[in-house]
Amino acid sequence: MKMSKWSQAIHAGKGAKVVRSRPTVQPIFQTSVFSFDSLEEVDQAFSGQEGGYIYSRYGNPSVQALEQALARLEGGDQALVCSSGMAAITATLLSLCQAGDHVIAAEDLYGGTRGLLERELTRFNIESSFVNVTMPSKIEPLVRPNTKVIIVETISNPLMRLVDFAALVALKRAYRLTLVVDNTFASPMLCRPLEQGADLVVESLTKYINGHSDVTAGAVIGGTDNIERIKGFHIQSGAVASPFDAWLVMRGLQTLPLRMRQHTANAMILAEFLTAQPLVVCVHYPGLPGHGQHALAAKQLSGFGGMLSFVVHGGSYGAEQVVKALSMVDFVPSLAGVATSVSHPAKTSHRGLTPIERARLGIDDGMIRVSVGLEDAPDICADFAHALRHKDN
Repeated sequence: MKMSKWSQAIHAGKGAKVVRSRPTVQPIFQTSVFSFDSLEEVDQAFSGQEGGYIYSRYGNPSVQALEQALARLEGGDQALVCSSGMAAITATLLSLCQAGDHVIAAEDLYGGTRGLLERELTRFNIESSFVNVTMPSKIEPLVRPNTKVIIVETISNPLMRLVDFAALVALKRAYRLTLVVDNTFASPMLCRPLEQGADLVVESLTKYINGHSDVTAGAVIGGTDNIERIKGFHIQSGAVASPFDAWLVMRGLQTLPLRMRQHTANAMILAEFLTAQPLVVCVHYPGLPGHGQHALAAKQLSGFGGMLSFVVHGGSYGAEQVVKALSMVDFVPSLAGVATSVSHPAKTSHRGLTPIERARLGIDDGMIRVSVGLEDAPDICADFAHALRHKDN
């Protein structure tokens, strides 16, 4: 068909041949919609008879490639990639629960997750009970006939506490509950909760798996039945990741093992350094022998991770002086990038809690959370040494 220049500008690239050579890097399928040659083809795609794509909210080759990679890495059957970690958690909880159901949650969950449970899900008559999950004996008394889910974190934010997977798995099996584990702080390089009996794993891909602070995405991984149950809500809610974001995460995933090795090594050096500083009240890091769950961490994790927190004298004022005196290390209310960063839980991730609630959980106003990066460890320690020496200046 002969077309005008205007029409050619739109259609000239359509139907371009794909070369036989395979690309070394996964290509980006930056398209929102896919074309069909017949009504029969589109009918087969919508009915699931053929493995084609229709519309990128339903599925996209770039996103699916990441989903397949995450499922293999986490040891699950399937994965769903979402637009953020909170999107993954929201889709999971709203798919597993309905009005009148009950959730048991770790009391020191990430503030966004706790806010979802306390403020949003209650509007749908989904109730939550918060408990110190490091003490399994306190969990069972909270189980009700309408309890459906237990949600915990592999390593908690910001206190670096662990859960005993064996105890939780025994409990969830006894009461037929679904165990959801946020594995963001550990990543699949340090822990694979599905292999330890969890039903679903949630990851904020924004953090270690991407690792470069340039994308927002999340995922939920697990068995086929659970993922298929979540998929319907996931598609209808529209909180899907873009093809380009999926490609960025896939790029980061390739260096995850090397990065986690260095994050962990540097965190241990910094934790030991901070422990010896006179202005530091305490250090929270599961790799330290003095951590109350060090033995459990050594059993459940293949490394102690790149996150730690410490408390300085002087409360919020003392913490602010340290943060202001840091030179190389930036104050960033996120984590897991290649550069070392700090955050103040009372002012960022857990600002939604009252001072009394934070104090009860052990989140001191003088607490600084550190995401230990990939720089040379002596440089990281030197920056904190300088900041601690000059915090009152």
